[in-house]
Amino acid sequence: MTGTFVEQARLAAPDVLDRLRAVIRTGRVAVLSETYYHSLAFLLPPTELSDEVEMHRAMLKEEFDAEPRVLRMTELAYSDDLARFAEAERFHGMLAEGWEGALHGQPPTYRYCAAPAPTIILLLRHYPLSDDVGFRFSSAGWSEYPLTADKYARWLAATPGEVVGLFMDFETFGEHHAARTGILDFLSALPREVRRHPHLGWATVDEAIQGPPRSPLSVPYTMSWADQNRDLGAWLGNDLQRSAFEAAKKVGIVVRQSIDADVLEDWRKLLTSDHFYYMYVSGHGADQGVHQYFSSYGSPYDAYANYMNALTDLRRRALERLGVPILK
Repeated sequence: MTGTFVEQARLAAPDVLDRLRAVIRTGRVAVLSETYYHSLAFLLPPTELSDEVEMHRAMLKEEFDAEPRVLRMTELAYSDDLARFAEAERFHGMLAEGWEGALHGQPPTYRYCAAPAPTIILLLRHYPLSDDVGFRFSSAGWSEYPLTADKYARWLAATPGEVVGLFMDFETFGEHHAARTGILDFLSALPREVRRHPHLGWATVDEAIQGPPRSPLSVPYTMSWADQNRDLGAWLGNDLQRSAFEAAKKVGIVVRQSIDADVLEDWRKLLTSDHFYYMYVSGHGADQGVHQYFSSYGSPYDAYANYMNALTDLRRRALERLGVPILK
């Protein structure tokens, strides 16, 4: 739950926060830490990332009396450097994509520790099983359609290893797959079907990081769970995206100098990863379709133009706070 989500819920659906508090009080869920604004702060100088993670921690404590032990970076971004950051921030674990390119033949269904930060336990996403629900559930052209709870439980039972990381967006259930697809019935029936397999059980992330790791894992580059390449291309893969992000970094210098809380908050909102996601133009096939589904713009060029206009206005506001004359 990002800080942005909680702010929106306070305004539009405070009952959602009440329900979340009740769920958290059961002790059967764990909350994750991340950047407050679901941003690309992990690509900026360390101060911004530290600030946003601390803001998020404070929000979770205030709203839910929760203290996260596991860090989940924006869009499941992970690297050796981020593991070092997590260790320095006193986390006990991180989530990451169980991508073959990083695993080098090892299975994703075990705990690993970060090679440069051995106190950080890594829980990896089993992306085929996660995407079976997250992306393929309502696809009538899929060879396994329809996916039933008993079939899925059998797949889980047949998966070797110790931990099967099922990570998917909350909006999978009811938005990406509408209620009419049967996704909510599937979710309701799944615990019952899992209980039919005695060797299966459920664990929160706090519980799952308990136990010895299989081996150290090194990821010297930044990987994510986005698109087929599992890198940063979904946000920084083309000239539009890189241009916008570099401009945001430069404006950030002026913003911080302005020492204006409102200007700083607006700049941080412009670091939200979605803005750059909407500027995606370089893909094809399934990747392109996913980006188009999420975008609220007619084209990536519209997204870029709108973003740069907003950034220009923010720069003007920051300069005004600094008393710098502005040519008009």
